[in-house]
Amino acid sequence: MENKKIEIVASYTDTVPGKIIKFRAAMKFWNRYSGDTYSHISLSRDSKLGNMMSFARKEINNPFNSGLIKEDIRTGMFALKPDVSRIAVMELKVSEQQYNNISSLMDYYWQNKDNYKFNFVGLTSMLIYGKGIEVPNSFFCSQWVATVLQASGIDIFDGKKPKDIRPFDFYGALKDSIIYEGLTVQYPEYNREVSYGNTISDQSSAQKIKRISTPIVSKESKLWR
Repeated sequence: MENKKIEIVASYTDTVPGKIIKFRAAMKFWNRYSGDTYSHISLSRDSKLGNMMSFARKEINNPFNSGLIKEDIRTGMFALKPDVSRIAVMELKVSEQQYNNISSLMDYYWQNKDNYKFNFVGLTSMLIYGKGIEVPNSFFCSQWVATVLQASGIDIFDGKKPKDIRPFDFYGALKDSIIYEGLTVQYPEYNREVSYGNTISDQSSAQKIKRISTPIVSKESKLWR
C-alpha cells in the first residue's frame, strides 16, 4: 500500500498557560528535556497546517471555554504574536490504512465534538506531578493526539498511557522527523492559500495576521526538505 504522511505540530504561543509551562521548564535546570518549552500539540493530515485539530481554547480570550477545535497556523492563537510563537513540525510516515484510520477518527471526534470536554483536571495534575488523570470523554491536547495515534495502530511511546504524555514527549520521540522548527511566520507553507475557512468557534474573534511576501528561514530555524 502507498505510504502516507501526517504532521504532528508542537507549538509555543505567548499566552499565560504557555508562559507557565515555559517557566516551569526553565526552572527544571536539573532535569531538562528536549523541546520542553513547547506547550501545545496538534494533529494535521497535511503539511499546509490549515486544518489541524486539537483540544484547546475555543475563544482567544477565554481559556476556560475549551474543547476540540480546528486550528490554522495563520489564524486564532497562532496569529496573536506570530513573531514570537514557534512551531516544530514533525512529519510521520504512516501506511495508507493508518492514515485512513486517523482520518476516520478525526472526522468522528469532530462530528461528536460536543460530547467531549477539555481535561482540566488531567492537565493540572500533569503540570504539578508530571502525570495526568484520565477523565471520561475528556482530553488535553497531547492526550488526544496520542489517543488518536494509538487507536490508529501507531504507538510511538511503547504503550505509555495517553494521559501521561506531554507535548515535549512527542518532540523527544520524533525529533529525527522534524522538517521545520522556528517562528510560525517563517514556516515555508505559511503563505499558501488554504480553503478550510475559519478554524475557531468564535469567528468574530479570529485574528488573521499580515502575511509576508516571502517566507524567511533564519539561522534559528531548522528546515529539512
